Amino acid sequence: MSTGRAIEAVTQTLRSLLGQVAAQVTARPPDQAREAGTGGAQLNLFLYDVAPNPAWRNLEPPARSAGGALHPPLALDLSYLLTAYGDTQDEAPAHRLLGEAMQLLHDGAVLTRAKLSGVLAAAGVHLQPERVRLTPVHLGIDEQSKLWSGFQTNYRLSVAYRASVVLIDALTPADAPLPVLRRGRLPLDALGQDQGVPVSVGAAPRVDRLTVSAWRGNPSFPARTGDGLAVDGAGLAGGRVRARFDHPRLPAPLWADAAAGSTAERVLLPVPPALPAGVATVTLAIGPPEGPVITSNSLPLAVAVRLGPPALGAVGATTVRVRVPCDRLLVKDQPVLLLVGGAQLRPTAPVRPGAVPSFDVPRTLPARTPLTLRLRVDGIDSVPLSEPAADQTKPLPTAFDPAQQVVLP
Repeated sequence: MSTGRAIEAVTQTLRSLLGQVAAQVTARPPDQAREAGTGGAQLNLFLYDVAPNPAWRNLEPPARSAGGALHPPLALDLSYLLTAYGDTQDEAPAHRLLGEAMQLLHDGAVLTRAKLSGVLAAAGVHLQPERVRLTPVHLGIDEQSKLWSGFQTNYRLSVAYRASVVLIDALTPADAPLPVLRRGRLPLDALGQDQGVPVSVGAAPRVDRLTVSAWRGNPSFPARTGDGLAVDGAGLAGGRVRARFDHPRLPAPLWADAAAGSTAERVLLPVPPALPAGVATVTLAIGPPEGPVITSNSLPLAVAVRLGPPALGAVGATTVRVRVPCDRLLVKDQPVLLLVGGAQLRPTAPVRPGAVPSFDVPRTLPARTPLTLRLRVDGIDSVPLSEPAADQTKPLPTAFDPAQQVVLP
């Protein structure tokens, strides 16, 4: 594809074409087009704007779409101002020259490979997959006035053209992976060909709602270790049903089989103990492990930690060291905050896997005042309420759990 000299190649190609109607074709700013001592018929081609091409800006080159990590080319539109000068003070010869130049560019609106390679083949513009096309652009009185006044020179009759599109290849080479040897499962068929990608006929499963069963389907409560999940939707049967739990802090997803009592409209799932706190996504996969497997859409799942009994540590004049254990293993550098008494406290030391975080709680309230603790991990707060009753007919708890409170001396 094109190199960094692509802009120069297009400009030089246009100058070469315009040389058929004028002996003198320059590429100067408007205020320097007619240098002192020069005269005669002249065409001046000035590049006044370079803009990204919106159609090609995010389009990958088709020849590289199978490579993996891709980098699109730099796609540009070049805007030129074409001005004609006569050999006398009369403007009529300049008008004739401008008309002939416009006629020439109208007939050669597409810059062919031969034209581009004949002027500057090293630029490689003739090798790009898209042709460079010339389009006349109307500049209003206001635009022309700003353009000419910016060069502090007298206005002359001009016409604008846009050359689109010029593709400049990236300097970073694309990856070159090995070819795919087969698709689908083994064994091969009688002719030694692969079986292709397995497909199945029917509507894909749809997941509409994901809630924690213990909280009666209240979506404001996060999931915790030991909780059961209820996934409501449609088409959630037809084979083995598994759930894939993805988390940005996991190197690989976690899998869990559907629990007993699942139906085509509701799938019951356990919360994997190894799922870190934060925001995960849940996707259902239906079908045998050897395939074909149909996957549903994904829904977010808020995962919180369960707090253990807090322990008091060193007592200072203004703060008290409090250790707050939790059931879920914290990931290295995972953001952790302790919410207590309206304050958000950072741990006294960086979070390390397996370590119990400690916090310096300020002594701003009277002594022996119980303080309810909440641990915010990756943006998800622990639930400071008592455990809900197993009996679904009983109301949800509305009081804070004393086991998640601390009393400062």
